[in-house]
Amino acid sequence: MTEKNRRIAAFYLMISPWFLIFLFLGLFPLLYGLYLSFTNYYGFNMQDLDTVGWHNYRLVFTDTDAMYALGRTLYYTAVTVPLSTAIALGLALLLNRHIPGGGVYRTIFYLPSLVPVISTILMWKIIFSSNGGVLNAILGLFGIEPINWFGYDYATTSLIIMSLWGAGGGILINLAGLKGIPRDLYEAASIDGAGVFQNFRRITLPLMTPIIFFNVLMGIIGSLQVYLQPILLNGSELLARPIQPNYMYVVHAFQQIFASQRFAYGMALLWVLFVVILALSIVVFITSKYWVYYETDQER
Repeated sequence: MTEKNRRIAAFYLMISPWFLIFLFLGLFPLLYGLYLSFTNYYGFNMQDLDTVGWHNYRLVFTDTDAMYALGRTLYYTAVTVPLSTAIALGLALLLNRHIPGGGVYRTIFYLPSLVPVISTILMWKIIFSSNGGVLNAILGLFGIEPINWFGYDYATTSLIIMSLWGAGGGILINLAGLKGIPRDLYEAASIDGAGVFQNFRRITLPLMTPIIFFNVLMGIIGSLQVYLQPILLNGSELLARPIQPNYMYVVHAFQQIFASQRFAYGMALLWVLFVVILALSIVVFITSKYWVYYETDQER
């Protein structure tokens, strides 16, 4: 065996554990779920499984609960993704300045992204509580009456606020991008008389657009799959139906699969969500050529 063949064999040997795990625990369940979405499978009829074609997919678009849940999920995504991206960038700009104890502040702002989801939800349930809740206590200092944050009118607002609390997770990526901007550009701009806002608009923001692009894409993918937050914020059971404004798409899919045992229909719901995520990702990629700036573009 030649040296080249030995290296190739060693490479495939090293990646084989990951490949086997991906094949049996990732790709196979994914394709098997796609197959089941075209059948009448409800959990106990493997012996007399029948193909129903596109029936389950047509049912998705005639299901009023599914369309309502999809609309609420898109609304939640449209609000949280821009806000979380802006908050993460704004905090990164503040933390990028040379201030005493900068490392401590970075740790404090990043900590929320390390807190487990369950702990985060329990903490915010206490904060939003109508009886002795921290947020209502603060509003009371300004003479504002207590708000029922878990009620119909404010349920989605409380969910968005809780989601934005973890926006600090994108700080590290933004900080890395800010550290990569050459200082020479700012020095040259200052010689030409550019101020802080001009530096941000002409230098910082254009060079940070690849990072913003990544955060927006990851934010869209994550927010469209929100599940635990709306359920546990208004209840305590994983299969409980949350209040109507927080009835998200993945919640509806899990309700159909595990509560109603409509496995094939649930698989169809999830594959429709996959197509929605794919379509939005393609839109972001296509439009990125109009607003994402890469340094290599200037070298061409």
